[in-house]
Amino acid sequence: MLFHSVEFLFVFLPVTWVGFLLLVRAGWFRGVLAWLTIASFVFYGWWNPAYLGLILGSVLLNFWLGRAIGSNAPPRIRVAVLVLGLLVNLGALGYFKYANFFVDNINFLFGGGFNLERVILPLAISFFTFQQVAYLVDVWKGGCPKYSFIDYAFFVAFFPQLIAGPIVHHGEILPQIAKERWKPVRMLNLQIGITIFIIGLFKKMVLADGCAEYASPIFNASATGIVFAPVEAWVGVVAYSLQLYFDFSGYSDMAIGLARCFGIILPLNFDAPYKATNIIDFWRKWHMTLSRFLRDYLYIPLGGSRKGLTIRYSNLLITMLLGGLWHGAGWNFVIWGGLHGVYLVVNHVFNGLRWFQFTVGSIASRLAGVAGWAITMLAVMLSWVFFRSVDPPAAWRMIESLFGMGAAPTESLPRVLNALLEGPEKFIWLGCVAAIALFAPSTQHYMRRYRPAYDVRRLKSESRWPAWRPTVWHGIFTGVILFFVFRRYFQLSPSEFLYFNF
Repeated sequence: MLFHSVEFLFVFLPVTWVGFLLLVRAGWFRGVLAWLTIASFVFYGWWNPAYLGLILGSVLLNFWLGRAIGSNAPPRIRVAVLVLGLLVNLGALGYFKYANFFVDNINFLFGGGFNLERVILPLAISFFTFQQVAYLVDVWKGGCPKYSFIDYAFFVAFFPQLIAGPIVHHGEILPQIAKERWKPVRMLNLQIGITIFIIGLFKKMVLADGCAEYASPIFNASATGIVFAPVEAWVGVVAYSLQLYFDFSGYSDMAIGLARCFGIILPLNFDAPYKATNIIDFWRKWHMTLSRFLRDYLYIPLGGSRKGLTIRYSNLLITMLLGGLWHGAGWNFVIWGGLHGVYLVVNHVFNGLRWFQFTVGSIASRLAGVAGWAITMLAVMLSWVFFRSVDPPAAWRMIESLFGMGAAPTESLPRVLNALLEGPEKFIWLGCVAAIALFAPSTQHYMRRYRPAYDVRRLKSESRWPAWRPTVWHGIFTGVILFFVFRRYFQLSPSEFLYFNF
């Protein structure tokens, strides 16, 4: 059920919120939790009811495993239960997501004839698996109190963040339930939530889907073997880079806004990553909840940076390779993750050399910042080619097109001129969308006065942009972007979010 679909906007969401409102006013706290949890399972089962048993079974099993790990049993028993939980969770994720990938590669390498029916990837399995793995590990460490089953089921299944994140931590969500117990519904929460949701809707339907009109035809044609002139290829890559950012950033905004309508504050997932001036900063700002999970539950357990530079850089590469594989069962995703691992290593090595230092705010410092941003964006966009392409050969054809290696100069030059003369609107559109990504305030910064996300302390020092208030003028601004959403809505049917595939 898409957030921007008719059935969600005009049936599921109103019914769920009215039921929530009535139960809150009746003062039945457990009833509120039960209602939202049941509604979340309905939301999940809408796509394919057959997979409803998967998430229900996962919730029941991990709740029981958590209780067993947190019991007073001997340490060896608790460790055994933890290992069992990790094997079951990661095993299920591995089967649904990677079974076909591994069988295909075994057949290719050894000439085997293994035949496995195509396994359909259940929605959200990567997201709710990571959340529950983190929960089991934290219980084993002793840093997690005992929760009731309904509390735990709500934490896993709460529909705003269920399908594509943010990847929430139990320590962020469950204390909100225990502390607040849903006091009388505040109209301000509804105003904040609807505003953030509409901004996310605008990002998805107007900006992301608008860029997809230029990105998809080029990448789809490249997959069939067509070679483009550099200017055409760069249009496709820039368009996809913007599409992916606004699609996933828009989804995260919509999730944060929906949760706020029910009085729940979700964690920040994006902090203007395309403004980053190095790749380390990029990964502090892009898909922040995934970066946090990979850091806390993979990079640090591997040893982090505590065992010397060689182990540190090896851990970075392993973490990013597995992070790439998490996004999809394909060598193109492995290459994408490996590229970012190499980028991070190079960035850390460069920082360690300390060749030069500039006075903050000096001209040299600003020029270095611009150069760092340009190099970072070039590296990120080149990696997106592998992320978007259907396989490595298609990605390499696209790389050849970007740098003019795939077409002879006599073929390439006329196509460059035709692209510039026949389609100026695409350059205007992409330039405007890029300006929004690079210069406009982020959604969370715009809403910074009202704690729009779980941790927005980093945004408080930036005050040059106007902040949202529940006033007429800000309401007019929200109405204007909603007008463009409706205009787009009646032109094209809603498309799926890109991260539904991951």
